[in-house]
Amino acid sequence: MRKSIRLFSSTAALGITALATALAAPGAGAAVTEVSVAAGPEGLRVGCSYTVTAAVDAPPSEAGEITIINSGGEGTGGGVRLGQATYHPENGTATFAWTPENTGRQNITAQQFTPGQYTSAKYIEVDVTGYGVGAGSTCLPLP
Repeated sequence: MRKSIRLFSSTAALGITALATALAAPGAGAAVTEVSVAAGPEGLRVGCSYTVTAAVDAPPSEAGEITIINSGGEGTGGGVRLGQATYHPENGTATFAWTPENTGRQNITAQQFTPGQYTSAKYIEVDVTGYGVGAGSTCLPLP
């Protein structure tokens, strides 16, 4: 009887330790918490570059790379991978330079994942209003 009580206690303790380890595993609660696109006073325009910023609560080393996707909208194909964002550990963000290729409403999605395992995603709906020419830090709207 005493041996089975010790065996049960050891098994229960091992199970609790395994559960605590799984819940505290890196990336277990990882999430993209915000997505923004820095548009200038002229709005968003095809031909000009804009910074997409994703706030994440776990670095890529723990929760996987951060990818930027144009996940649909007017005049776009859904799920077009734009590229991998650059992570900035000093403020928990990742940035990507995006140049719109189509006018109209679009959903810009930041997705964080490890290969074979989805972690999280968040998107922002933006409206690309026309065409422009990039001129350094500004965009010159075309008629």
